[in-house]
Amino acid sequence: MSSSIDGLNLSPKSVHDAAVVLDTVTDRLIAAGDRRAAFTDVYGIVTRAVAAQVERRDGMFLEPAWISRLAGRFCERYLETLRWNERGAAQDCGAWHIAYASTSSRLAPPVQSALLGFSAHINYDLVFGIHATIVEFGHAHNPRMLARLKHDHDEVNTLLRSSVAEALARLAARHGCVLSAFFRDTAPDLAAWVAMEMLSRWRERVWADVLSLLAARSAAERAAIARGVEQRSARIAQMLALPAVLHHTPGTALRLLSTAV
Repeated sequence: MSSSIDGLNLSPKSVHDAAVVLDTVTDRLIAAGDRRAAFTDVYGIVTRAVAAQVERRDGMFLEPAWISRLAGRFCERYLETLRWNERGAAQDCGAWHIAYASTSSRLAPPVQSALLGFSAHINYDLVFGIHATIVEFGHAHNPRMLARLKHDHDEVNTLLRSSVAEALARLAARHGCVLSAFFRDTAPDLAAWVAMEMLSRWRERVWADVLSLLAARSAAERAAIARGVEQRSARIAQMLALPAVLHHTPGTALRLLSTAV
């Protein structure tokens, strides 16, 4: 049986490598009618936006080489979870287990599957991806560089915000998502606000966790932080997986999700 990742570069080193892999995986999943494509399709939008900024001499990033390497490592981690899922192997965190379980249910709309993918990828994977990339570049104990990297981390929020409209359009047109079509046509600004309230809160907590890992003085301390990240990411995924969350008012849904953080 063919796999969506057969013959692909499973260890992308840059944002450009990541964009190519994600586009290919998305095309293959869509062609197979695979519901996992909802997440990779939207993930690809953001990755291409990051790549466009990395290519620009006057782009938004202060450290484009670092952000590009992070994007490659981030994608490599996603491909690892996808490989496990295709082999029927267990995931190493609850958030990804829940995210993949949602794609096997016809009751979960594509937008919910995409959100669960982003939740696992940000609330769990991004913490360790940023930490590893900071260490790789030798910036773990350099406050000036950490401030520059935090700037670039925050700038990604701008790209996420500008990607919401395209994400809704793709989920509606390519994945038949009725909820996405509704927000695209009737409340795109509200959809962008809700998405960014959620994503920006997640990403701010991610950076705090990264700093905690950098400050940890022992393997045991780092392991305890990692357990906390896993537990919190799983709680958020559990909340997002509830069908009722999609039917609350935006403010109520955000309050429910905030209690999991």
